[in-house]
Amino acid sequence: MRRCAVLVLLGFCLAACGGSNGVDQIHGVWEIPAFPVYESFDDGGEFVVAVSPDLAEPFEWGTYTFDGEVLTLTNADDSDLCPGTSITWTVEFSDDGEEASRTFVEDSCAMTDRGQDLIMIRESP
Repeated sequence: MRRCAVLVLLGFCLAACGGSNGVDQIHGVWEIPAFPVYESFDDGGEFVVAVSPDLAEPFEWGTYTFDGEVLTLTNADDSDLCPGTSITWTVEFSDDGEEASRTFVEDSCAMTDRGQDLIMIRESP
């Protein structure tokens, strides 16, 4: 019985402490006040950037990867901005998950100023 209780407790700890490691925190719509634009990250690994929170008429889109710390956006070949290029940041979320700081790492597109440190504010989950 004691062994069973320990296993159940261990299972609860793994469920609470393990898992996504922050990966799911990126999902949703975020405002980037510095530009100002809105970015959407879906749970299927696709992103969209537009000037309005309803994401109508996006000017940048493609796929992304996020491991809980490193965010890499890869623009689609038909994206209006920097087609086929990638940009990488490290991301740190606030304790409540409503804000995130992105620290620039690298950008393969030299034609924009998107390669800078940014603040993201959650617009919707």
